[in-house]
Amino acid sequence: MIPSKIIGKTSGENWIGLIDATYAIILTLLVIELPTIILESIREVTLETHSAITLAATIGVMVIGYFAIFTIIYDVWSYHKALLADAIKLRLFALSTGWLLFTSSLIPPFYYLVNHYAADLLLHPEGSRKHLIYSRTCVFVLILVLYLILAFLAKLEKRQRGQNAERRKELQILFETALSKGVVTAVVMLTVDGIFYLPPPIGILILALLTYFPVNLFSFKAKKQP
Repeated sequence: MIPSKIIGKTSGENWIGLIDATYAIILTLLVIELPTIILESIREVTLETHSAITLAATIGVMVIGYFAIFTIIYDVWSYHKALLADAIKLRLFALSTGWLLFTSSLIPPFYYLVNHYAADLLLHPEGSRKHLIYSRTCVFVLILVLYLILAFLAKLEKRQRGQNAERRKELQILFETALSKGVVTAVVMLTVDGIFYLPPPIGILILALLTYFPVNLFSFKAKKQP
């Protein structure tokens, strides 16, 4: 349990160094795993005499997928920092920061599995999609949980006493866009792994392109309010 006396003497900015370092490690783990999968694919191609086009397609899928997941984690990191900058509800942020970092740290191993099974299907089309779909769904669920936690924190922080009008407006935007990206994540997940099957990295790339921009599905509601 985190000592309440320590939390009471800190500000949200004191946590920024920790989250910067942790997200940097998570992004490093993603890029460290990339050469391993590429080398495994090259070995498979060499042993089974696949064409150079197959090898190029396999490596392309991995690199594009890495770019997509990098973009999403970077977006989550940006939201996390923005919320911590002038946080008032510090005890809640202390607990939620732990959960956010823990959930984010689970993405590299699951995305390693996505790359592994995606490469296996490219090299062995007769293989099963089941494991690929399961691992990719886990990645989508983790991303969904991250955006929902961020939206919850923004909403709760907005209700705290002592917030000025400008900060409340900023928190409202953070809440709406984080929740919107959570909805987009759920829709993409159900589409590429449920209604239709789209091979990697299409699903994660679509999500990355959509989350890169400040998507706000609730902006019409804000405009109606005086």
